[in-house]
Amino acid sequence: MRTYTADITNRETQPLSRKAVQRSQITHYMKRHRLSIHTVAFVAGVPLMVVWRVQQGEPITKEHAHTIRFAFLCLTGVPYKGIFAVYPEERKGTR
Repeated sequence: MRTYTADITNRETQPLSRKAVQRSQITHYMKRHRLSIHTVAFVAGVPLMVVWRVQQGEPITKEHAHTIRFAFLCLTGVPYKGIFAVYPEERKGTR
């Protein structure tokens, strides 16, 4: 059977979205270290939905991002160098 492989070397491509990059990084890190969202949520002390949101590339609070990053380090001994989507900080008292 003959297979056809298209040559796309000279074609213009679209860059990956930030959300897609985050999902890829988290998935790769968790698979490499055999982590479940249940374990990460338990060690980080955050609700399971927060870790699920991280996996989906959805924004979380800065505090949750810090605790999850620390939980990754505690569980694996390897710092997570990927990105997290974080809610923008609200400015207090400015108009």
